Amino acid sequence: MLRNTQDTYGSVSRALHWLMALLIIGMLLVGFVMGEFGRDDPLRPLLYSLHKSTGTLLLVLIVVRLLWAWFNQKPRPIGDKALPNQVARLVHIGLYLLMIGLPLSGYLLVASGTSSKPFEFFGLFALPKVTPNDWLHETAEELHGDLPWFAVALIGLHIAGGLKRHFIERDGTLARMWRS
Repeated sequence: MLRNTQDTYGSVSRALHWLMALLIIGMLLVGFVMGEFGRDDPLRPLLYSLHKSTGTLLLVLIVVRLLWAWFNQKPRPIGDKALPNQVARLVHIGLYLLMIGLPLSGYLLVASGTSSKPFEFFGLFALPKVTPNDWLHETAEELHGDLPWFAVALIGLHIAGGLKRHFIERDGTLARMWRS
């Protein structure tokens, strides 16, 4: 089943969720370590290029995911406990904001800089630059440096909440994201 029902997520929603989860966790790990590579390290340009291209891909995927969610019903919350469902909703909103904010700040960081080197999406085509702007560049740099820590915290809450509902409450919430 491709589409969501009121009881479960469809295969498209599940595929987007898990693909993006893997890419985001990989991006965070690479992002935290790539600065440790020296300027002369041959892996550094490859990691930066892969990080930028994957971030751009994630920005496209979040647009696809939001459009898919817009045109699909969302499964109803399981259980009648208002507080856990409200906390889950706030965590999801925060995650969506980060899924937009992190790649967008990364793009603006690169696009607003003074480097004349084009940024190519997986070597296929160059992405547009904006007029160099110190304020935009510095703001994007600050956001792109700080937002990953919020992402780690919210991802941790998201995982902990899913595991709690699966192993302690045994309410079937996690199962809806694994199978139809």
